Order: sequence, then structure tokens, then C-alpha cells
Amino acid sequence: MDGAVDNETKLKAYTWCQEYLGGVWKQIDLEDFQIKDLSDDRCNNRHYICSLPAHMAPRFGEPQVAVLRIFRRPLLTGQRGTCNGGPQEVLLRVYGEIFFEGETPLLDTVIFSLLSERRQAPKLYGVFREGRLEEYIPSRALRTEELSDPQLSQIIANKLACFHQLQLPLCKVPRWLDQMLDKWFNKAMSVSFEDDARQQLLKEILSHDLEMEKRFVKKLISETKSPVVFSHNDCQEGNILLVNEDNSNKKNLILIDYEYSSYNYREFDIANHFCEWAQNYCKEEPPYFELKSEDFPTRGQQLTFIKAYLAASQKMGMYQPSCHGDTAEEEEAILREVKRFSPVSHFLWVLWSIVQAKISQTTFGYMVS
Repeated sequence: MDGAVDNETKLKAYTWCQEYLGGVWKQIDLEDFQIKDLSDDRCNNRHYICSLPAHMAPRFGEPQVAVLRIFRRPLLTGQRGTCNGGPQEVLLRVYGEIFFEGETPLLDTVIFSLLSERRQAPKLYGVFREGRLEEYIPSRALRTEELSDPQLSQIIANKLACFHQLQLPLCKVPRWLDQMLDKWFNKAMSVSFEDDARQQLLKEILSHDLEMEKRFVKKLISETKSPVVFSHNDCQEGNILLVNEDNSNKKNLILIDYEYSSYNYREFDIANHFCEWAQNYCKEEPPYFELKSEDFPTRGQQLTFIKAYLAASQKMGMYQPSCHGDTAEEEEAILREVKRFSPVSHFLWVLWSIVQAKISQTTFGYMVS
């Protein structure tokens, strides 16, 4: 990918930056406006860096960056330098088709704004129907194999504990799992394909009693003893950024993309993250992913994560040993609940994938034999 952008997209981005950033951004001509596509063809949302020309760079401090993201599917290190009170660069996020369903864009924007105010997300510069403008933080997404790195795994556990301690003015009843299971199940049951091969594959999938499977996972959910926390619900490597920090050996991670975030069962978030260890979405050839069940974390790896999570929770005053007794009992209780929620996670995203195979324009093997 060379980062080139078509004229229509450039004009839209230029207009959004002028309207929402103002200041020096209103003084530049379209010819001087800089934009680069950061998106992967398999991403649903589109992401661009929008920049002022070099001759308009700030005279003091680091260049500020803003990003425009186009939607599909970071604690921060401080305010970057500005140019005449505005960013030198921004991230533009443009929403993809997966994102546009129900109240998802509104809820995501509300959550992003709240997290930004708490410095748990990038600075928010502008919100519009098609996407938003954010602070640009030089970083890269983690790779699947990095999730099992002991140091990074403990940092992820710390970040997830920080996320879970957030108190947001949203519904505290953990309805999200039930609602998504029903929503995606009903949609999956109504899918059909004109292509004979895909229709036959769908027929094979539906030959399994998915109604019975749904009842089974809902029973698992109903019997959980997991506490309810504000959950990310999609803590996979693509949504975990490793921040580029010069002259520092310290690794700083940021959780991004909150379209599935809600109050939910704590162990679902942890189990869902563990499931992602075994799924590599960075393959260059179809179906563009690889499943390796042997990469699901071992008991020892799970305990390393859980111990780091509980230590971070205790540091923040969240740990309540009275829930399950001493620390060892708490660890075993979490392991049990993670085992409970792992099949729930698998079933949920199977339903989601059937729906995406029908509606998504993203180049990805949502349904393969």
C-alpha cells in the first residue's frame, strides 16, 4: 500500500479538517493539504493521516498530529506540540459498513469522548456522521504472536484492569451479550447467497443446531459469578497499539476502538482476549487469517495475565478479596469463569462472521470451508 488517496476522498478530508480544526487549517489550499492512507484493505474502517504542509510546521515543540479515521472495527503520554493552537497532523477515521448499524456510531462517539476526557483515549478534534478526527499518536498495532510475550501480556492485563475500573454514565445492566447473540443469530438465520458455493457452505454451517448452541451459551452466561465491569469486548491485537516513544525502553500500550464496549461480565473480556491468541488476522493470502488452537494460552500463561490483572486492580483499589477469599482462590475463580466464557466468545463471533460474509465489502474470509 503506497498511501495514495483519490481526489474525492482528499476533498472530503480537506473539508472536514477545515470545518472542524479551523485556525491555520482554513488558510491552506487543497494543493497544500497532505493526506496519507494508513488503512489495510482488510480493515472495515479507513484511517488517514491529514497534515499541514512542511512550511507551516510549528516553530516550537513537537509537531502535533490529528488523525481522521473511517470506522470499521490509547493511557496517553501527554499533549503534543501545536501550531497556532491547533494540531499539525491529525488522524481521520472513516466508518466502514460494519460500523453503521443501529446506535453504534453514537454510542462509540460518546464512549470515545468520555475516555478522551479521562486521558484513556486520544484527543478528540471533531465528530461527524461519517467518522471523526483524532489526535494522531505514532504507533503500530500488535501482532498476534506478541500477545503471548510475557512482558506485553502483563501490560495488556494492566491496561484492561484500568479500562475495567472506569465509571461511565452508561447502563450498568450487562445486556450486551444477550442482545448481540440474539441480534446476530437472527440475522445469520436469514442470510442467503446467490453464489452456489457460498450458499452450500452456509447450508453446512446451519446444519448444526445453532438454536441449541445459543441456548447452551446463554445458560453458561446465566450461571456466571463474574462481576460486571466496563468492558472493551474486542481486546484483540489490532485494537492494541504499541506507542512509538523515542529514547525509551518502556513499552506503552493503548486500547482503541470502542464500538463493542459496554458494561459486561469481566471474564468475558479476559476470555475473549485469550481466544485472540489463537487467531492470526495478518495472513497475506486468502482467507487472510489462521486458526491455531494450540496457541490458546496455557494455564500458566493465563495465570501470569490474571496475576498482573489482580495486582493492577489492587493498586487501583478495585481488588476485593472477600469476593472469593484469598488471592489464590480469586485466581482459580477467574480461571473457571474464563473457561465458561471461551465458548461464548467463539459462538458470538461465528454468528457475527456469517453476517459479515453477507454484508461486508472487506477482503476477508469470513466464511470458509
